[in-house]
Amino acid sequence: MKKFLVAVSAFTLLGISSASAHTVLISSNPGKGSTVKVLPSKITLKFADPLLTLGKRAINKVVVTAPDNSIVTVGNDQVKGATLTDSLLNTKAIKGKYKASYRVSAEDGHIVTGSFTFTLQN
Repeated sequence: MKKFLVAVSAFTLLGISSASAHTVLISSNPGKGSTVKVLPSKITLKFADPLLTLGKRAINKVVVTAPDNSIVTVGNDQVKGATLTDSLLNTKAIKGKYKASYRVSAEDGHIVTGSFTFTLQN
């Protein structure tokens, strides 16, 4: 009986730990630390796990700021599985370092935030 309880306890703990894993950013376009010659028409972030969506509520967001701290994302964040995209305003393309900041919710409900930079060199 004691061995059975130990086995059930171990199984329960293992199940909880794998269910509470957080997603991570695995790739982006533009890439982290990259240099681009033209500001792309959109930013794309790919995560390890699907993102949570709640109808039309915007719970996943990416914001890109230009070197002058102006926001160049449109604010029309789109989620498809593990991918988050938003359009960029090419009219505000200025040379220098851009910062992409994100806040997403994995399907397990955990909020993940982060940021990275890329450089526009035209």
